[in-house]
Amino acid sequence: MAPQVTIIIPTFNRARYLARALDALERQTVSHGTFDVVVIDDGSTDDTGEVARGPYAFPLQLITQTNQGPAAARNAGICSATGDVILFVDDDVIPAPDLVAVHLGMHTGEARVVIGRMTAPAQGRQPFWAEWEQLMLDRQYADMVAGRFQPCPRQFYTANASVRRDDLVRAGLFDPSFRRSEDVELAYRLERLGLPFVFVSEACVLHDTPRTLQGWIHMAEQYGYYDVVLWRDKDVRYGLEMLAEDFLFARRRSLRAAARLVVGRARLMAAVRTLAPRLAGIAAALRLRRVSMAGCSALFNLLYWDAFCRELGGRRQFWNALESQRPIVSAQLTAAE
Repeated sequence: MAPQVTIIIPTFNRARYLARALDALERQTVSHGTFDVVVIDDGSTDDTGEVARGPYAFPLQLITQTNQGPAAARNAGICSATGDVILFVDDDVIPAPDLVAVHLGMHTGEARVVIGRMTAPAQGRQPFWAEWEQLMLDRQYADMVAGRFQPCPRQFYTANASVRRDDLVRAGLFDPSFRRSEDVELAYRLERLGLPFVFVSEACVLHDTPRTLQGWIHMAEQYGYYDVVLWRDKDVRYGLEMLAEDFLFARRRSLRAAARLVVGRARLMAAVRTLAPRLAGIAAALRLRRVSMAGCSALFNLLYWDAFCRELGGRRQFWNALESQRPIVSAQLTAAE
């Protein structure tokens, strides 16, 4: 019998992490014939190929390609998939034993997009920037569980998410021009097909990221850049409204004042990139967790806004774009009260 689920794992120079993820898949509660795995080696120069060749108890296909980014890698995996359900898993997560069973159980009825949970490892201290990232995820999960907001394309993280293969093909697969936010961009197209998004807390992976501080800073800037691309080139109008609501109505006055001072000014932002991580790191070393997390939030937002600003064309374009959304967002907030 053909597998019901194909697990797709793109990877690049993370052989040690990939081995850990594949070992965890050996311990799934469903039979190994229920799923197969496609690993896409996106131009690695380490031992990724050797790790992927196993052997493993489940069927595993290794695809090798020159480095083209995660979107192109996942597309190659989808095109080679045999399962009706595609489960996306990142190479730096450890799947829980029932991960496949929970995702598969969510696809027995209507077509949907299933989003699972990422949690921090129980043991070991994470770097302060990774701790902040997990804190932000945990807040989103708590809000979705409590019903404070419904899951949407912004929560479609391909570290732990599943969709039927036919729906991915109908949506047009990932856009390879995106090197970040490729999952969110595809999720908006899945939403336009009418697919509901469902958060399933029981579908869990441990997320022990190898991301460096500089990688985290680059990630914040990439999100800002690609959100402009989504709004400008992909007709995702929600992006600018979300930014305006967040900045104009949700952020603290002190952070808004700092943003108006430094965003779009290269020298001041260079100083922020240098000094803010050091201060957050000192606070973390002194076990001043609230101070460290607040510092990370401020830095991430400033980096994101600055990248957004630069891609829009400069400070005037950035502030004008935000102010243009003020009456729209204000009316929406009033209607929601």
